[in-house]
Amino acid sequence: MRATQVWFGNEQWPSGASPGAFARDVFRIEKCKTDKDRALAFYKWFLRCMCRGKLPVSPGFNGMLQTADPLTTLTWGHHQCTGWGWVAVEAFQANGMKTRRSVIANSGHTYYEVWYAGEDGREGWHAFDPFLGWYFLNERGEVASNEELAANPVLATRPHGGPSRVGHHPERSVCNYPYSTSDNLDIVQQLYNEETSYDLQVGQSYENLWRPEVADLAWGDKLYPHGAHCDISLYDESGKPRYPEHHPYWRHYTWPTPRTDGNSGGQPVRWHGCGALRWRPLLYAESVVARSAHAIFENGTVRPSGPNRHCEIWWHIKLPYQATHLRLTPSVHAAGNDLVGFAISPDNGKSIHTLHWSNGVPPKIITNGAAGPGNEPEGPSVRGAREFWLRLDMSSKSAQSPLRVWNLGVTVGYQLNMQILPRLVPGENNLYLDAGKLEGVRLNAEWAYTHPRGERTETLSTDKAGRVSKRVNPEISTPDEIVMRGCSIRCEAHK
Repeated sequence: MRATQVWFGNEQWPSGASPGAFARDVFRIEKCKTDKDRALAFYKWFLRCMCRGKLPVSPGFNGMLQTADPLTTLTWGHHQCTGWGWVAVEAFQANGMKTRRSVIANSGHTYYEVWYAGEDGREGWHAFDPFLGWYFLNERGEVASNEELAANPVLATRPHGGPSRVGHHPERSVCNYPYSTSDNLDIVQQLYNEETSYDLQVGQSYENLWRPEVADLAWGDKLYPHGAHCDISLYDESGKPRYPEHHPYWRHYTWPTPRTDGNSGGQPVRWHGCGALRWRPLLYAESVVARSAHAIFENGTVRPSGPNRHCEIWWHIKLPYQATHLRLTPSVHAAGNDLVGFAISPDNGKSIHTLHWSNGVPPKIITNGAAGPGNEPEGPSVRGAREFWLRLDMSSKSAQSPLRVWNLGVTVGYQLNMQILPRLVPGENNLYLDAGKLEGVRLNAEWAYTHPRGERTETLSTDKAGRVSKRVNPEISTPDEIVMRGCSIRCEAHK
């Protein structure tokens, strides 16, 4: 009983399923006709929907590795300029456009160039840097290339056209950078063209929030967000909106940062979103178990099949996003000599990390992945994983033992890019719920938001594979007239 290859969204907002899907939706929403249109539209939306911050990481060899995966970076939402370059090049290449990453050899800063024909039909490279907020026009009114900027630095130092701002702050603009674009490295990037989706088992729910529910469980510092060297505040050094065209999309989603050493000077900056997979697997007995031995499932509980028999149950958990923490809330009846344990595995039991093992009743809350000293988890954890296995062990030596587990709650938290969640915008919105395969379940998607006339919820449901959609007009004139709260998807048994 499960649903696979599931996604839900709004056709009036770019999909976050992959960099390629994001770009395709941008091109459609902006009604782009030429590659030049596509390059300019992507610049606008990429700046709108990405943030700056700590590098996302993945489970690695005895520790954590920096990711080089464009899909992970887009869905995570925070990265430095290198990650922005990975996502941009992946997005254009996935749509058949010639693009390359440029790295400034003497500073390490990264941006990208797109190959297309200008208004006069001349093909060539065009340099874009949404991470630092610039592109410059050449003498013909086209976006200048690295080569043109190197030959004529005045195009950057005294720009006569381009985006509304030259960099996010005057002291950080490209005009003041101590480099020449003539020393750039041309980097060839592999195309992955991967997409993410939800795979849900019966009873699972994913709840994605624009504002974090439990901020101190988010990845990294408990002061959330701690800030980063290139965070963009809403207002500039003169008190005006830094990006008037993006301000209505950002205004409600900022959080104070204690950092005062970066551009923002301690001002509120945009946060990333947080979400959680929530599940009570014992309510669904054997139907959601990956494998088990000596286990008796009864009325939402499980117990060993007899004394001196090792009861072992495995559940397989898959996520569309990188996990930040695991929280278990078991209810257990046990005698003093009964054994109860929980463990996690990244490889279906070939390697195991014990979360808890004890005689008698375990703690009411068992956690894994929360930050320890230095903001990294202590020992192996689910942090950074998109797939893992959870194991429950029980055994008793007495036939009269009360040993039994009931009402086991499983919560897997994750960070995600809230700017690619399917928000509502002015005008007609076409909400959709898409499922590749459903096996005896019903899917329910929900959008929750605060409207000037009260709290509202939009819903979609389906019990068949394929797409269902719904048109909604929130009756607003600007995006910041409403506050998006959460969008959720739930998998229920289909009766």
